Amino acid sequence: MEIACVLIPEPALADPVEAAELTEELLRRLERIGAAVESERAGEAYFAVDGLRGLYGGETAGVRAAARGVVGREVRIGIAPTRFAAYASARKGEASVSPRRSRQFLDALPVLALAGRLDLPPRETGDLVETLRRLGIGTLGALAALPAERVADRFGKPGLRALRLARGEDSPLRPRRPHEELAAQVELPEGAAGAQLERTLELLVDRLLAAPQRKGRTVLGLRLGALLSGGGSWSVDQGLGRPTASARILRSVLAPRLEMLPGPAAALRLRALGLGSQVGDQMELSVRGEEPRRRRLGDAVREVRAAQGAEALLEVLPLDTASRFPERRAILTPTPDR
Repeated sequence: MEIACVLIPEPALADPVEAAELTEELLRRLERIGAAVESERAGEAYFAVDGLRGLYGGETAGVRAAARGVVGREVRIGIAPTRFAAYASARKGEASVSPRRSRQFLDALPVLALAGRLDLPPRETGDLVETLRRLGIGTLGALAALPAERVADRFGKPGLRALRLARGEDSPLRPRRPHEELAAQVELPEGAAGAQLERTLELLVDRLLAAPQRKGRTVLGLRLGALLSGGGSWSVDQGLGRPTASARILRSVLAPRLEMLPGPAAALRLRALGLGSQVGDQMELSVRGEEPRRRRLGDAVREVRAAQGAEALLEVLPLDTASRFPERRAILTPTPDR
């Protein structure tokens, strides 16, 4: 098996929130060529090449060209028999490392190449690498030649993990399950705070639930984010106790998160982290007798929206009723499912 590693340049990943957005876009682009993609770190994506060759000329070069075509020239792409070797190949700028050259390629790498690959805190990884160097083990080839029992005795589980990587052993890929992008963003007037932020959150939730690509499915998790007026960004992931498509529930769990904003925001973002099955009968606390009427009204809203589009039914959402500018006092938002 050959595995491709696609890396986004490190300068583009300085902002953690933007790094997450860039990584998500990278994964979606690779999924367009049929790749089953794994990503456990920002700025990195891995997929198996073997099953894609038949779609792109029967050669590894054809798969690499297809990936390059969808992700652009600014990224690095390396291909090798294992995830770690593919990562090292991409970092070194080598397009491909064949299975026959894999052992030679890994043996020549310095032990510093293990940094960030052992799932340890940076300080612990640094200590392990530095200890190896002081013991005269400067390359992965020298590490691979050591008996496993000696490595385990001196370095424990992290040492054995490093030994496996040095010997070209790695765990199988765990591709994510592709899902459609469901996200919304609203620009904020300067100095927006308090009730304005809450109204903006209502608008975001309504837009997210009204998006055609949701196709009536429930939401499994959300990421609320913001572009900060002073530069930079912020985000927080919100899990849900159970899948839901209720605007009332989503607003209630997200509203307290607004208090965590580190500063004035220029825009708010909301992204669905996963979609569940289609909406069924969801129980909500209500006054007796309202539930059937609410369900019928929700069915009517969905029927009109399916026939005429997401913007067919709109309602007025007050934003800043005291503003001198009419366009800031209220905004039209898709009528939410009820």
